Amino acid sequence: MRKLHLILLILASSLPLFAQNAPRLACDGRRATARISEITSNGAVKGFMDAVSAHKAWLVSHGLTRDEVTTVPVIVRDENSHAQDYSDKQFWSIHIHGSNGRNPSVTRRTMRSSRCTRDTSDIKSAYYICVPNGS
Repeated sequence: MRKLHLILLILASSLPLFAQNAPRLACDGRRATARISEITSNGAVKGFMDAVSAHKAWLVSHGLTRDEVTTVPVIVRDENSHAQDYSDKQFWSIHIHGSNGRNPSVTRRTMRSSRCTRDTSDIKSAYYICVPNGS
C-alpha cells in the first residue's frame, strides 16, 4: 500500500510537467473558456457574482489586463407558454484570454476565489474555444 501511495504521489506531481509540454492547437485569434454554472442550493446569485468580481480583480492584479470576463444569466423559455425570462440559477461565462500564452501559476488567492465560486455554484459544462480575430 505504501508503494502505491508513493507511485500515485510521483504521478500526481508529474502531471503539470506533461500539461506544460502538451502540444497546443493553433488559434488565429484568442483562446477562451466558456462555462455554464448553476447556483447551488446553499449558494446565492450575489455570492456567485462576488466570486466573479474577485476573479476579475485577480486577473488585473497579475497583469492580465487584456483578459475579458463576461458573466450573464441564461435566458430560459417556458415550453408551454413560450414565455422567456432570465434564469436565477444558471449563468453563462466567457473568459477571453488576453494572450495565447500560459497563465500565471495558481496561488492561494486564486484558490480562495475558486473556493468561493465552488461554494456558490457548480460548473455544469466547460468548453475551451478559439475566438477568431475580429469577433
